[in-house]
Amino acid sequence: MAKRLSLRISGSDWTRLRTLLFTPDERENAAALLCGYSLSETEDKLLVREVMAVTPEQYIERQSYHLEVAPTFYNSVIERCVRDRAVPVICHSHPFHGPATYSQSDDFGENRLLPVLEALAAGHKPASLLLTKTTAAGRILEGPRFHSFDDVTITGPRVQRLSILPEHGRRESDAGIFDRQIRAFGLESQRTIESLTAAIVGLGGVGSLVAEQLVRAGVGRLILVDFDAVESSNLSRLFGATQDSIGRPKVGVIANHLASIGPAKLEPICDSVVRQSVLTRLRGADLVLACVDSDLARSILARFAYQYLTPVVDMGIRLDARSGHITAAAGRVSVVGPDGACLRCSHHINPDRVRAESLPPAEAEALAREGYIIGIGGPAPAVVTLNCTIAGLGATAALNLFVNLTGSLQPQSQLYDAASGIVFTATAVHEPGCDICDVEKGVKGLGDLQVVSAYD
Repeated sequence: MAKRLSLRISGSDWTRLRTLLFTPDERENAAALLCGYSLSETEDKLLVREVMAVTPEQYIERQSYHLEVAPTFYNSVIERCVRDRAVPVICHSHPFHGPATYSQSDDFGENRLLPVLEALAAGHKPASLLLTKTTAAGRILEGPRFHSFDDVTITGPRVQRLSILPEHGRRESDAGIFDRQIRAFGLESQRTIESLTAAIVGLGGVGSLVAEQLVRAGVGRLILVDFDAVESSNLSRLFGATQDSIGRPKVGVIANHLASIGPAKLEPICDSVVRQSVLTRLRGADLVLACVDSDLARSILARFAYQYLTPVVDMGIRLDARSGHITAAAGRVSVVGPDGACLRCSHHINPDRVRAESLPPAEAEALAREGYIIGIGGPAPAVVTLNCTIAGLGATAALNLFVNLTGSLQPQSQLYDAASGIVFTATAVHEPGCDICDVEKGVKGLGDLQVVSAYD
């Protein structure tokens, strides 16, 4: 079976690209995308890092039906690709509504241009992208033949997938099972949900419930990640676990439970997400749901979100309790991705805690005893009802990124105060120079050009 070819671009870059390509004079325009990439056994994916504009003096000719760009522009693209190890994608517009179809003139020009770019900007094969006002098409040149993209994905604030080639083997929606959902947001939205691959990292009291909600909603494929085994203390909040589950890996227990609910394809991974070999298996996911209690794992998944332009929905709960007396209870759901601030900039992870969790256990416990970091070592208090509240908010946020589930776009962060019963929304701000989410110094769209985690 041939590999899928796709391109993924952030919402802000997509808006900028369309602004450059569609101008009031209704003439064709050009631009270039500088991309990282993700290469797996089943898919080659280009990840847009930057949009390069063609300056007015770099146009030789601009008409509503024809376009010619000066070699100086392509020279600047090649220089940037060589410097940054980026893959070039040459873009142009057909300024009308309707399907994006390459013309004979486009074929002639790209048959000459793409091999030159491949030879001079040595690396991954370059591509082209064509936009009309309503659709898009993309392709690469292999030998004498063009191979089309399967889809273009815009990652936010609502994720859109522009399918270019027909989808084969898509499961037909069961109108009986999903009748109430289809009444809520329509058949096409239900099909969108069924096409999704969601990775759930952490299958404890929150993650197990998130997994069950997504399967019942009809998500077509779930990647389940957890390295732990079921303990007796898990039974009060681990959905799908019974007395017979004690001692068995959580991923196996939860996968068996989910298989009894619906036809989702399940991929259990009994390992830690801080390992690079595990992270590479998440590259095919449309979104990641982080249901972990480790700031180290959160920090790595936040980096993954920017590096692979994949939205991560991060969930956390905090119970302040001493000697069986609760003084405060709160939870949080945050959407992390290339058009928002990372978890460090939003102060949802503690750098000192990340450092402590990366140390050998004995050293981390010593730091905790000395008071340098709080909450390392002992099990945290947990109550199933609070888990359900945050799991519901998190699963809703995940689906709302792809379909209009709530009637509005998903906020970046939701903060739940159990004492007042109020859910607040918040928007974090990038800190200048952040090595994760800063536009110039961050890791946006690097993909396979850089490892996410040093652990393996």
